[in-house]
Amino acid sequence: MSGLPRPALLRRSQGVRIRSTIVGTLLVTVALLIGGTVMLFMLNRADSRTMYDETSYRAYEIAAQIRDGGISAISPESFGMGYGADIVQVIDGNGRVVTSSPGAAGDPVTSERPAIWASTQVQGRLVPGSEVEFCATVTSTSHDGAVYTVIVAVSADAYRQSLINTALVLAVELPILVLLSAVAIWFFVGRALRPVGRITEQVTAITASDLSRRVPVPSTDDEVTRLATTMNSMLERLEQSRAAQLRFVGDASHEMRSPLTTVVGLLDLADDTDSPIDVRTLRTLLLPEARRLQNMVDDLLLLARSDEHGVPLHIRDVDLDDIVACEARRLRSLGLAAVATTIVPIRLAGDPEKLSRAIRNLAENAVRYAVSTVRFDMSFDPRTGVASIAVTDDGPGIPRNCRDIIFDRFTRLDGDRRNRGGSGLGLSIVREIVRAHAGSVSVQDPPAGFAHGVTFVISLPTARRLPDGAGDGAVSTALATPPRQPMR
Repeated sequence: MSGLPRPALLRRSQGVRIRSTIVGTLLVTVALLIGGTVMLFMLNRADSRTMYDETSYRAYEIAAQIRDGGISAISPESFGMGYGADIVQVIDGNGRVVTSSPGAAGDPVTSERPAIWASTQVQGRLVPGSEVEFCATVTSTSHDGAVYTVIVAVSADAYRQSLINTALVLAVELPILVLLSAVAIWFFVGRALRPVGRITEQVTAITASDLSRRVPVPSTDDEVTRLATTMNSMLERLEQSRAAQLRFVGDASHEMRSPLTTVVGLLDLADDTDSPIDVRTLRTLLLPEARRLQNMVDDLLLLARSDEHGVPLHIRDVDLDDIVACEARRLRSLGLAAVATTIVPIRLAGDPEKLSRAIRNLAENAVRYAVSTVRFDMSFDPRTGVASIAVTDDGPGIPRNCRDIIFDRFTRLDGDRRNRGGSGLGLSIVREIVRAHAGSVSVQDPPAGFAHGVTFVISLPTARRLPDGAGDGAVSTALATPPRQPMR
């Protein structure tokens, strides 16, 4: 059907107002034609019913008079013209007209002979040589063994002329009504679309460099109002997205500038002094800064992929407790803080590398701010099938009013949790990885025994159907045992 040519009257280039007027006018025209046809049909039926009712009444009246007293009992008024009778004939059994109304033909106008007290209706040019169309009722009666047929006919010309006059009036009125409807539709559609025109003008004036302008919202509560409200919401999101993008670019440039400045400065110094860079400088300054820059680029690429298609996952069965235990051993080997653990064996379907990275980011964040202790606590809720990993440090903590923004990219907090060597992307990556596993990450107060600090909690479903494209569609099942005692 899409390959059929579009009618010339309904081209898309004509605009909504013109097309709406054309379609509305066509619908009104069709409706009026159907209504006029139905009205003429019903009027014709009503006229025919009226004629047959009148002739039937006169025919039965004369038949009753003949039955009671014979031909001589017919009253002169029964043969009078008008009142539903233009021709009255009484025919005997031999087919002769025994009496009739003045001016009626001498021969029977119809050969119909119904049974006694039965009747039939006849329509057509009953009078020979006359173009007048009649409607007649024919009935039979008897008196003293003689059978008589009563014919009462009325001219249909007056009724048909009334029908023709009505049709002529409709033929004159319908074009006028169609024209008035077209004008009304054009006016009201234009009035309804006027706010859309203002919205279009305002949107045309909005540029990428200025997204602060908004479209006018009509006072009416209709589709146009909802359109304007939706567009304003979209503009609000675009403005926020652009501001976030600019902030992201500025923060990324600022973060990359520091390692690049170190690397470029040392290289310029070596070039100016025409001296080689010693191994110590390479290991203590150049290589760490280059790795920091490399890690930052990797983090940015991961976040960019997550924005576009989500974090790519390679799903298989994962022993979550092994990941946590491995990270705890790594932190102990560094000797930067005391590490306590509560391990619960839990298996789920996930990406082991991504989950390891998320837990490592939380661990590095915790050891960066910890005063003396970092704690890992695992738990499993069999009612909900949710596994939880809590990473706690006894550092300065995070104010409650900042806990909603701590996962934003390049977010830095004032005070003790600022400028401690991080890029501001680690927690953002944690959130994206956990989201890709249909889980959540939150910031909570530390457990009892910690005077200060903060707890990051990762919650992961262990019995769920994996997202489309993440794996083979298998359902993972958690395996959990009662927790062991905390280990140091």
